Amino acid sequence: MILGIDPGVRKLWYALIKPDNTIVDAGILLQDQKSPTREDQFTRIIQIYDFFEKLIKKHKIQTMCMEKLFFTKFNQNNAEFVYGLRGTLMMLFLKHNIKIKELTPIEVKKYITGTGKAEKHLVQKMVMKIFGLQEMPEYNDAADALAMAYIANKIK
Repeated sequence: MILGIDPGVRKLWYALIKPDNTIVDAGILLQDQKSPTREDQFTRIIQIYDFFEKLIKKHKIQTMCMEKLFFTKFNQNNAEFVYGLRGTLMMLFLKHNIKIKELTPIEVKKYITGTGKAEKHLVQKMVMKIFGLQEMPEYNDAADALAMAYIANKIK
């Protein structure tokens, strides 16, 4: 199985698919909209680690693909949290011998739509088409997690 992760400060989306592009599981972690304190952030990293460790034990994940960081406005606290989260997750997946791939937002857009400058809405539409979804993913981050799992499944 292939896992796509779109990490963020307030939201972390994930999507788990089979090699035939069947969606096994997808969802959101960190949907609390308030600005977390440093202590909240450390607690969240542990909760996210525990969540993905359980997912690994439940499903045979061969590959994980995570979006590389891109901050349009530099916020050191946010960057530190997401870098810490990424490092923690990388360690977890490496510990379980899961292949790791990383994609930039531009690479995701280019692979899914044909252009790295595509609007998020177009990525959502293409993800709907790829996975045969009847409804558009509610958030563009959900589409990104599905797109990353799909791309990781296609590129070896």
